[in-house]
Amino acid sequence: MPVEPHPVTSASRLSRQFTRRTLPAIVALLVVASLLALLSLVKIARELDAQALQQSEFFAAKAIENRREALARSIVDYAFWGDAYRHLVGDIDLDWAYQRQNLGSTLYPDFGYEAVLVIDDAQRTRYAVVEGELAQTDARLWLQGGLTQLLEQAQSASEDDQGAVALLLADGEPAMVAAALISPGGDPSVSLREESALLLFVDRLTPAKLRALGESYALDNLHVPPEPLRGQTRLQLQLANGNPLELAWRAPEPGTLLLRQVLPWMAVAAGVLALLSWAVLRNAIRSTRQMDASYRQLQRSREALQASEVRFRDIAEAASDWLWETDEQLRLSYLSGRFESVTGYPAHNWLGRPLSELLAGSEQSLENWIKAARPGELRCTYRASDQHLRICRLVSRPVSRRAGGACGYRGTVSDITEEVEAHRRIQHLSQHDSLTNLPNRSQLCAFLDERLASRQPLAVLSLDLDRFKPVNDTLGHAAGDLVLREVAQRLCARTRDEDLVARLGGDEFILILCGLTAQEGLERFCARLLEELAEPYYYLEQEIFVAASIGIALAPQDSQDTQELLRFSDIALYQAKADGRATWRFYAAEMNRRLLQRRQLELDLRQALAENQLRLHYQPRYRIEARQLLGAEALVRWQHPTRGLLLPEHFIALAEETGLIQPLGQWVLREACLEARHWPDDLVVSVNVSPVQFSRGNLLQDVRDCLAESGLPAARLELELTERVMLEDADGAWTTLNELKALGLRLTMDDFGTGYSSLSYLRRYPFDGIKIDRSFIDKMTQSSGDRSIIQAIVGLAQALGLSVTAEGVEDDQQLAMLELDHCAEAQGFLLARPQPAEALRELMEGSSSLS
Repeated sequence: MPVEPHPVTSASRLSRQFTRRTLPAIVALLVVASLLALLSLVKIARELDAQALQQSEFFAAKAIENRREALARSIVDYAFWGDAYRHLVGDIDLDWAYQRQNLGSTLYPDFGYEAVLVIDDAQRTRYAVVEGELAQTDARLWLQGGLTQLLEQAQSASEDDQGAVALLLADGEPAMVAAALISPGGDPSVSLREESALLLFVDRLTPAKLRALGESYALDNLHVPPEPLRGQTRLQLQLANGNPLELAWRAPEPGTLLLRQVLPWMAVAAGVLALLSWAVLRNAIRSTRQMDASYRQLQRSREALQASEVRFRDIAEAASDWLWETDEQLRLSYLSGRFESVTGYPAHNWLGRPLSELLAGSEQSLENWIKAARPGELRCTYRASDQHLRICRLVSRPVSRRAGGACGYRGTVSDITEEVEAHRRIQHLSQHDSLTNLPNRSQLCAFLDERLASRQPLAVLSLDLDRFKPVNDTLGHAAGDLVLREVAQRLCARTRDEDLVARLGGDEFILILCGLTAQEGLERFCARLLEELAEPYYYLEQEIFVAASIGIALAPQDSQDTQELLRFSDIALYQAKADGRATWRFYAAEMNRRLLQRRQLELDLRQALAENQLRLHYQPRYRIEARQLLGAEALVRWQHPTRGLLLPEHFIALAEETGLIQPLGQWVLREACLEARHWPDDLVVSVNVSPVQFSRGNLLQDVRDCLAESGLPAARLELELTERVMLEDADGAWTTLNELKALGLRLTMDDFGTGYSSLSYLRRYPFDGIKIDRSFIDKMTQSSGDRSIIQAIVGLAQALGLSVTAEGVEDDQQLAMLELDHCAEAQGFLLARPQPAEALRELMEGSSSLS
């Protein structure tokens, strides 16, 4: 009879077999599993850190770029502005720029710009406001790191109506500096000048600004390190001259944090497993009675492992993304706790349902992408519980494989709705005006190009507000901004969905009316539009009134080119303003021809000043009683190379509009003084002074320089001025005239009798004589009223001790009447015509009186 094995022996033998064969295999399997889990965890942690680092670098670059773009838009708004060109190019108008806060201290508290600078052609700083205070600052010393390169970039960018932005060092501290060439900005009322100037805005990247900028983009402690960093989070930038500049911050490390929290517990679990394995191996061969204890110990180790897994899940739930798992058919088997807080749905409502019911791939099928196991990420969309469409980024990988296929998938979902919306807002701002939210020039041109390519007839309306500048000057820019926004709303309310309303800057708007080209319909539209724009605007319970002028160009009648249509509508707008404002004009080829002729004449006049094409003729002035030569009036002529000799009425008004009257007046004054020094000592030379030259130039210094250069005694120089010099600035004119009189020269009021307050001017201002306007002389022989006026003027002058000269004497009867009325002096064609200096010298040498 076979002997039954003893239960203890059998158990012992089984225990030894378990100890020698099975247990080592189990231990090895656990070690391998632990190492794989550890490696997976480390890999996930590194990926999380890499994603966080990549995201922070993206936001850092975006923060700098957004600040750069904001500064570029700001410099363009101020630089391409007709008023800025008028008051900053050439002589700086401090009252306009600083006192009226057009480019003054408000830019520091409102926009954070530490400095506003104006630099001329020679890179000299003509105007500087530093931290809100007017300062004497040399930009070449204060700004280092490539100022010259920045100015060259701004010169080049001006051809595209853009500015340039670069990083420089402002007093040793990094600063974002924007520069743009100051231009009229499309304002046809602004006259171009020979000189030019650049406007600079300086935004210093102080530690406080960098920290605030970093907080806006979730960048902890954004700063400029004192020395270059190695192996740390940084953004490499460049100064304008190519030198490097680094920005550093503390990047988030979610993966490292995960490892710090999980690894200690995994180490504890591994130690427990090792201890249990050692105990099992030692005690299994000694006694099978310890098997129960080993089993219980194994249970405790399993519980420890489960606890470790629970802790791992808790850490995963704390992450910003939500985790998911599916089976082989992509039915959801697990959703992390973050799922409900992000989507608003309870997790149990989706378990067992296909993932494709929740998420939809934006670019391709979600199911195909997951099963293809492609690397990278897929952008998806889903409806949250509040029915708002959300955008997310999905990452997926297979769980394991058997028989060549995946038994499931897991991954993460990151909600990027805010990031995408931020990108859309940035795109929107790049195509729209920030103040009115209307399309800007870029979108306007794209819209026009598209419509013109489709051969669609349309009308381009260029609209400019009248009397808008006084709104800013008297009520401030806040009131001006309110008016511009309200104008934009009224324009949009008057247009259709297929039309476009855009703002080009300042108070200039463009309307594109598609399909509306009939003149009668456009005139009705403009009439209604101007009526609505003329309605009052309200700011702080105060009524504001502005009007508008409109220029109209039509496609395809006028042109099929975008830029030409805009230019033609601008020319028509210029004509509307010239015809009295608050009206509209259609473009005609004649307008363009006149404008080109005027511009050509301006260029010719600039060339005439440079090439000495101007000439002086002199009209003698006589004492009537003895026909004695008293002097001569200097009259400018232009020897045009193709049009011949031009009289002042052909170019003086143009010179006043374009600012050329200043160098022209200086030339006339200098040439007249140099010529008069060769005359007899008792003869006087008279020079006409333009009101523009008087008010905007430095007439006192010009007179001093000319007298010093020529050696002509001041008593032999007479300046003739019209009443306009007193109308614009009475107090300033009184001061200047008294300073001129203190030099010893003579002052005469020209065209006397044509103004409304000439009598009061004679009593207040230091004039030596008056000239009766030729309009009274022409009619004195036919009109007793005109002769009575002349007699009254002569009596008034004698009472005030002033000399009287009659202009435009052309026949003997006029001269006889003037002599009978005791008018002392006269000039005109009867006595002598204007003549060159050589002919006048011959006249002086032949005789000093008329027979």
